[in-house]
Amino acid sequence: MKQTTVIITIILLAINLLFGLLLSAFKPFNVGFTSIVILLTGTLVYLLQIIRLKDAFAISLSFIFTTLGLIQYILGLISSQRIQDNGYVIVTIVMLLFEVIVLLICNITSKSIKE
Repeated sequence: MKQTTVIITIILLAINLLFGLLLSAFKPFNVGFTSIVILLTGTLVYLLQIIRLKDAFAISLSFIFTTLGLIQYILGLISSQRIQDNGYVIVTIVMLLFEVIVLLICNITSKSIKE
């Protein structure tokens, strides 16, 4: 499963970069923004498989992280071409911070639950 996550992330990144080259409306800032989102979402899903979590946490967090990654990708597509005063970048950073905090909480909780 770990290998599948890495392969899917690489394929999505390659398609994103290809669209960035082919579509004139897809500006370089947006290509970079969406590429970072793809890499970070893939990394978070990969971490779910490496960290020893209870099955319920791992399954639900995979779905949540993928959904939030899709939302962040859409935010990257509609974002303006600058990083300063960009609300979409701020929302994406807050969402990523939320994902990391939830992952840490679930990791701590999984360790404290006895089987």
